[in-house]
Amino acid sequence: MARMTLLCGPVCAGKTTIARELEAAGALVLSYDREAWARGVRDGRPARELVEQIDADFLRLLEQAVLDERDVVLDASLSTRAMRDRWRMRCGAMGLDPDLVVVRAPLETLLERLREREPGPESVVLDPDELRAYVAGFEWPGPGERHRVVETA
Repeated sequence: MARMTLLCGPVCAGKTTIARELEAAGALVLSYDREAWARGVRDGRPARELVEQIDADFLRLLEQAVLDERDVVLDASLSTRAMRDRWRMRCGAMGLDPDLVVVRAPLETLLERLREREPGPESVVLDPDELRAYVAGFEWPGPGERHRVVETA
């Protein structure tokens, strides 16, 4: 049976590094950043309509992966409970019990990684104040959400 991993965390936390490791082991990676880049978005801010198209495409890819019994990893911030619940419901409808992996790093580490980051298909670049505001507003999973935490340094 396919396994589903939902990666959750802010920009520069290390989600894509984990996704690449799982991909090297054979998992299908569904990355909003990669897909938006492939469709011409270079600023990391795709329009709502494009996000909805990508989302629909990801659902089809997930359905096929389940049929093929292939592991899948969603590389996304999943910054709100509503987003995480939506993906849990989608997975549950396909018979999957997703593993929510929360990727965390200290703010100073995130800012340092941001300074070194170049724009690319897996690298959304924010200004430092945007990153601070994003982290401050992040809705971290609480005790009511089954998850595990991976700390990156």
